[in-house]
Amino acid sequence: MPDKHPTADSASALIQRLPRHLKMGELRVFVAVMEHRSFRRAATVLHLTQPAVTKAVASLEQTLGVKLFDRLSHGVEPTVHALNFAPRACAIFDELRRAAQEVTQVAQGAQGLLRVGTVPMPAIPFLPVAIGRLADAHPAVQVTLIEQRETELLDRLRRRDIELAILRLALVDPAEDLRVERLFDEKLCVVASPSHPLAQRQDLSWPELLQQRWVLPPADCYFYEFVQRSLGRQDMAMPHHVVEALSVQLQFNMVLHGGLLGFGMRSQFSFAPGREYLVRLPYELPVQGTMVAAVSLKSHEPSPLAQLLVQAIRALTLPQPARGARSAADALSLAAGR
Repeated sequence: MPDKHPTADSASALIQRLPRHLKMGELRVFVAVMEHRSFRRAATVLHLTQPAVTKAVASLEQTLGVKLFDRLSHGVEPTVHALNFAPRACAIFDELRRAAQEVTQVAQGAQGLLRVGTVPMPAIPFLPVAIGRLADAHPAVQVTLIEQRETELLDRLRRRDIELAILRLALVDPAEDLRVERLFDEKLCVVASPSHPLAQRQDLSWPELLQQRWVLPPADCYFYEFVQRSLGRQDMAMPHHVVEALSVQLQFNMVLHGGLLGFGMRSQFSFAPGREYLVRLPYELPVQGTMVAAVSLKSHEPSPLAQLLVQAIRALTLPQPARGARSAADALSLAAGR
């Protein structure tokens, strides 16, 4: 029989016993009986037999060491023990429901934290757009972006500091422990304002382009090193810059407003916002294209959130219908904020 007056020792024993012996099925029955004040109605709601409900309540009373219900002719009446225990029992089920909802949302990628690594190039322009679309669709997600060089990002993947790295595979050859998902192929190109004298040309040569004024990043910048390395493989001279600017935005504005040439990546003119305000000059740099890929650890299945981001990038980088450049006046108005 349950103790009517638990002592301090029995209370301590209950604290030890309850986590080991409490059964969720019995707790569910208790909550139903509390709500309906009847074993019979609780059995109907739970699709159980009345003896099964009676047995579950008796087992819970044995575990708790107290009587929970007084049997009356019209049903049952909760004891003071049941009235005190009921709010905690209901809270347990509320927390379980919340946990189930959160597990479902995380499993669907609707919420959670994603740490993504990328390289500090002038824009992997698609990544901010893809993350923006993901956040629009799932406002509860949180994304942390880490900018480092390729080899450092691969080290972070192995340490699990990041879950996903978006890389141009120009300098690294991922080892067997890494999963590589191809997104698209990237290539260096020459960009100009729509009003530049060369913008309407159909054919250009590298010596001709070298005679133009250029804006370039500083020599100690990673993108400058990337350009220099790419051209050096083809024994092509680097342009002489008139303006040196680290900021991609400043480089963009110097091309747009200053009549200078600059380097860009083909993705900026294939699927990046603002692609209509600059033009890619009709000179194919004889440099090797590089695969842009999503890299993750083979030993760990990508989270639903990581998979959603990859899907968003793929959707963004699908081939787009060709779009012509806007007029110089339109481009200048946009850059001036008019």
